[in-house]
Amino acid sequence: MPEWEPDLSVEPPAWMVEGARVLHDTFGSGTVGRVATYKDVPSVWVDFDDGQTKALALEFALPHMSPEPEKRTKRKRWFGRDAG
Repeated sequence: MPEWEPDLSVEPPAWMVEGARVLHDTFGSGTVGRVATYKDVPSVWVDFDDGQTKALALEFALPHMSPEPEKRTKRKRWFGRDAG
């Protein structure tokens, strides 16, 4: 079996920064804890909401990750108020 050769040219997208919320297809929602290299492999560490922390090689993680959509908050609207 041939040995895996990592793609060292993979760069993290602009949204993938420490503290960013992400959504992974398999592992769910989490927070980026670190973006760096591990043994010369571009990697991301994610603290998932289920309590697990995973270090993922970017070349494999990126196709399965996206920024988590921001949650919308409901705003009170004051329409139709009488002036007097």
